[in-house]
Amino acid sequence: MNGLIHKIILTAALSTAAVSVCARTAYTAGRLKNGLAYHILTVPSAGRYIDVQMQVGAGASDENGIEEIGTAHMVEHMVFRSAPDFPDGVGNALVAAGWRRGAEFNALTGHERTLYLFRSDKGRAGLEQALRALSAMMSPHVFSAEDWRQEKQIIEAEWRNGLGAAGRMNRWRTEVLRSGSRQARFAVIGTLESIRNTPPQVLEAFHRRWYVPENMRLVVSGRISSDEAVPLLEKYFGGLRQGGLPERGGSYYEPVLRQGWHVAESREGGSFISVLFRFDDSPSRSDDDDGERERNIDRIALYILTQRADKRQQGRPETGDRITVRKASIGRHTSAVGFATAVAAPGGHRAGLAAILELRERILRKPVTPLEFETGAAAVRDEAARAKRETGLPDGFEQAVQTVTEAVFAGRPVRIPAQKAEAAEAALRRIGPEDISRRLRQWLEADDKLVQVQSPGSDGVKDLPRPSEIAALAEKLRAAELPELPTDTADGGFTMRPEGGAIVAEQHERRLKITRWTLQNGDTVVVQNHPAADGKTYIRILGETGFMGAGSHPRLARTAQKTVWQSAPQGFTPVQLHSWMQRHRITLNMTLQADGSKIAGSAPDEETESLLRLYHAYAVSPQVGAAESTLLQRVRAEEAADGAAKERAAEEIRFGRISEPVPVGAEAVGKPQFLAQWRNIIQAPAAVYILTGQSAARLKPLVGQYLAGIPRRPSENAAPRLPLSGSKMERRAVHSEARSDVSAWTFASRRWNPQTAVQIKLLRILAGERLKTELRDKAAGIYSLKFEAVLNPARNRVESELHFTAAPDKAAILLRLGEETLAALPDTLTEQQLVPLRRRFIEQETGRLKNPEAQLERLIERERYPADADSLSEILTLEKLREAAKLLWPSENRRVLIADPKE
Repeated sequence: MNGLIHKIILTAALSTAAVSVCARTAYTAGRLKNGLAYHILTVPSAGRYIDVQMQVGAGASDENGIEEIGTAHMVEHMVFRSAPDFPDGVGNALVAAGWRRGAEFNALTGHERTLYLFRSDKGRAGLEQALRALSAMMSPHVFSAEDWRQEKQIIEAEWRNGLGAAGRMNRWRTEVLRSGSRQARFAVIGTLESIRNTPPQVLEAFHRRWYVPENMRLVVSGRISSDEAVPLLEKYFGGLRQGGLPERGGSYYEPVLRQGWHVAESREGGSFISVLFRFDDSPSRSDDDDGERERNIDRIALYILTQRADKRQQGRPETGDRITVRKASIGRHTSAVGFATAVAAPGGHRAGLAAILELRERILRKPVTPLEFETGAAAVRDEAARAKRETGLPDGFEQAVQTVTEAVFAGRPVRIPAQKAEAAEAALRRIGPEDISRRLRQWLEADDKLVQVQSPGSDGVKDLPRPSEIAALAEKLRAAELPELPTDTADGGFTMRPEGGAIVAEQHERRLKITRWTLQNGDTVVVQNHPAADGKTYIRILGETGFMGAGSHPRLARTAQKTVWQSAPQGFTPVQLHSWMQRHRITLNMTLQADGSKIAGSAPDEETESLLRLYHAYAVSPQVGAAESTLLQRVRAEEAADGAAKERAAEEIRFGRISEPVPVGAEAVGKPQFLAQWRNIIQAPAAVYILTGQSAARLKPLVGQYLAGIPRRPSENAAPRLPLSGSKMERRAVHSEARSDVSAWTFASRRWNPQTAVQIKLLRILAGERLKTELRDKAAGIYSLKFEAVLNPARNRVESELHFTAAPDKAAILLRLGEETLAALPDTLTEQQLVPLRRRFIEQETGRLKNPEAQLERLIERERYPADADSLSEILTLEKLREAAKLLWPSENRRVLIADPKE
């Protein structure tokens, strides 16, 4: 959030009082005479950008489940088709006016709501175009049979995109967690049968019933006042007629709660067991002072549950059966609290269930200690103290829009952080340990007790526990002698004291405020003092070894890296580390690539030492916080994952056969092997880049203490992992779903230079738009696609790739159409097409100068590949872009894999 905080004012519109807002960013709410609720967010920093979002309070839950299955989502698609003032279609008219489908106008449907989104940099003209389009979309009209014939092909492609184990697992979880509710009946998208057979008249009827002004919430944001915006809303939406909404009160959105224990099983995906308690959570959903108090009781209670689960694991680190805790909303006034644990060994589901029930019994016996209560309450107070400094809505356009829309579309009042903080502090004064104890017992003794069992394979769990057995075990534990569960709230701590090291060389570039150090371990550190850092320090550490490096087994290295990173360094559990990082306001993440690793993080300037010390701990004192059996399970899961066969096929087509399956014997995969793979990556030579507002002199002793002494091994880089030259295409039956996944790659040699890099960056956007127009809008063969192109500085190649999903009988045809579209791009580019894209691109690149992450990228790029760039306007001429476009899709190095369904 921008540091400028402005004085609070009050505004009002019609009979609705507006919330306190800052003098420069103003928020106003009101209703038109027909009942449409509007919200105007005036953000001076928006410039020419406008944002329009319309929420219709109707989704899949409002379908009758007979002839209406997936209807809400079908309507969402059809309103972008033809309407009385848009004979060629609303969406097509927007595209013709320069709007980008997906990027600048889009929509999404859920169980309870449908949301339409518009974002433009066209100022007042763009606002009127968006409102005019929305007006046509919201008004009742006939959906033509021809429009529906074309659009349902796109919806079917979207349905096909959702096929797979992940989609089925998400659907199963919804059905189980929300069992008995309208949400649990079927997927939002519907079924293949309903997509193909629903007549357009059913869609029209749904639209007439639910698309009425009293069921709409409209948020308009930009550099526009309410005095300017409200007349426009009257013009475009004042004529909508009220329709009288059907009754949806009471338990309309709620699951049906059951009595006692019940069990649900799934036979695919990962292997785990969870115990969930479902209950009426109405008191915590209120927006008054009592509701605030209830929500803060929930926060402290959930904090204690999480701490107890973590403390249980600290006492038995070798078991591998870590229990996680979560609270979720599953209705307008229904919630669930659950415990879950992964199951590694065969037959481990019963052991996992017993562990969860034992933890539950321990908490019921002693729900909260005074120290736990005080620690939980202190976390709420600390957060409130920070929020009280934020006495206005955000200055930034994105942050302001997000703040308001999140509240409005959830049906909550818009409040600034300082107001929320005051409410939380007032609520905290009315909460004691006895309230937390009562809440924990209310959750864990809820009448509805659900056990979810997930096990991959067709056999499932051979000895699935019955509800009566679960009840008997829970009752037996009530009388059992259990060692007291530790209830202290130890924070964890670093186990190794850094030895430090020397900085052996130093250089300065005073004009750019850049300092370069060479460390005794061979690493280089580049520090730039830059105002974009704005009170924070940003770090990027680029290691020389990736999962294809010397000493790395590609698949095992990736699994080991994820496992060690998630385990936290020695002295911490993952939960303790998460809490520690929150307190110190630190972020630190790691990604592993084929030819290197990247660690990125940030912290307030005063916490820079904590940030560097955390990285040091990962480098010198890592740990694997999982049992040997769990590690074996993770490796086996990676090898047997749904997309593993496709991944191996793609690897072979692009690079040749380069990695063998991971050996999965107990002697071959364990903690020593995981740590060896980790050290091979983390101890490779590295380059460190830091962007900060602090002086280099202040950072120098910290760099010496925490970075210079990290042991490094000599770099033993493998030969560059380059895609093979030459053209090749294969179809392989490796897919488990009734669809074909098309993946195509190519490259063109070009020495890295900043001019071409920028040109390719813009052309990637334009090419993606062309592909969507041809393959989705015209051919109606796909729902979405991914096109990437980059001038890779390490390989001096323009590397491009195209991915989409299609019906098996259309895959090759659509691929050919896509490649023809890319091949034609150089000759079909026009100045008219480039003008808005060039202007928008230059504005975005200029705006990135204020972004610290972008500045850090520029620093890295400058240090690794020094070169001078021309101005963007000189680089992005039509002639130069046409020439660069020839590099996007050369046919001579084209590699294609079409992953077809298995026979």
